[in-house]
Amino acid sequence: MKLNISDWKSFCASDIFFLYNGSGITKEEIEDNPGSFPAVQSGADNNGCIGYISKDYCKAMNYTYVEEPCLTVARTGSAGFVAFQPYGCVVGDSAKILLLKNTEHRKPAVYLFLRTILMANQYKYTYGRKVTEDKYLSETLLLPSIDSITPDWAFMEKYILSLHHKPLKTAITEQTPPELNTKTWHEFFLHRILICSMGNGIDAVITTSDEPKYNYVSRDSNGNGVVGFVDEIEGEEPFPAGAMSLALGGSFLGSCFIQKKPFYTAQNVAVLQEKVPLSDHTKLFIATLIRNECKIKYQAFGRELNAHFRKDFTIKLPVKRNADGIVFDETHEFSDDGYIPDWEWMDSYMRSLPYSDRL
Repeated sequence: MKLNISDWKSFCASDIFFLYNGSGITKEEIEDNPGSFPAVQSGADNNGCIGYISKDYCKAMNYTYVEEPCLTVARTGSAGFVAFQPYGCVVGDSAKILLLKNTEHRKPAVYLFLRTILMANQYKYTYGRKVTEDKYLSETLLLPSIDSITPDWAFMEKYILSLHHKPLKTAITEQTPPELNTKTWHEFFLHRILICSMGNGIDAVITTSDEPKYNYVSRDSNGNGVVGFVDEIEGEEPFPAGAMSLALGGSFLGSCFIQKKPFYTAQNVAVLQEKVPLSDHTKLFIATLIRNECKIKYQAFGRELNAHFRKDFTIKLPVKRNADGIVFDETHEFSDDGYIPDWEWMDSYMRSLPYSDRL
């Protein structure tokens, strides 16, 4: 089935959903009252589920819950993140429940279709712009429709059910990758091996999407950090395809992605560009090390990357060698000690991994 969105109509979210605000639910409550009922808060991991709690306890506490399939939306933290809850759930004070007003079409496939539509609006919400009931229900949703007042629920269900998937395959046969001996690696400042700069710092609220031209990258770990497709902004130069985005703060601090298309960035996003030509496999190798370093040495709302990525942020890399030992660079372009990152080794290591041919 093909999607022809030119025929879709605009609907207000308040005409499509009931919205129920959450309350309570702590991890201590879950530990003290274990059960099989999903408890959902604002995180993006595991569909926002932070554990399983007793349904009877939730009823006794008069918490917000439903016992049928529904959607949940994060109010804070991963604000705007929408998850499908196939068995219903209880929501805490940092999440909300979305329940279709049309009871006949409260079906998993319909919810999954709508979840995708709602996620396209996530970029509008940040730590400074939380999800509120009035704001969220006033959102405009573009949906397939029978007429200007009736969404085409049957099409939504049919489209989702028509989707198929095949097991992911790789042409790379089982082999031993190059030896990963990190003891022989050397430390490099990030700003010495890559061109490090701040992104555009464009607030989501000033973007429009009437004639979208560029990806809009924010501090997110989903979809390569791309949270929207926006119009060209006068006076703002987009970054080129192939550059890497780096989340400097927030819940996804350290998320680092290669951007396949020209892009703008939101606040607190850095851009890393190559000094010398690098393959995507080499960039992915570096991005993985950046993420790992951030997990160890940096912290959201505490020690964030803003003051460090162009100053003292370091990663260890394999260095270029020949039969006589380490190859040194007399220009000291990448290191005061003259070490040269072994870009080719990084590329070959990544290419040796199963499924790397699917990147």
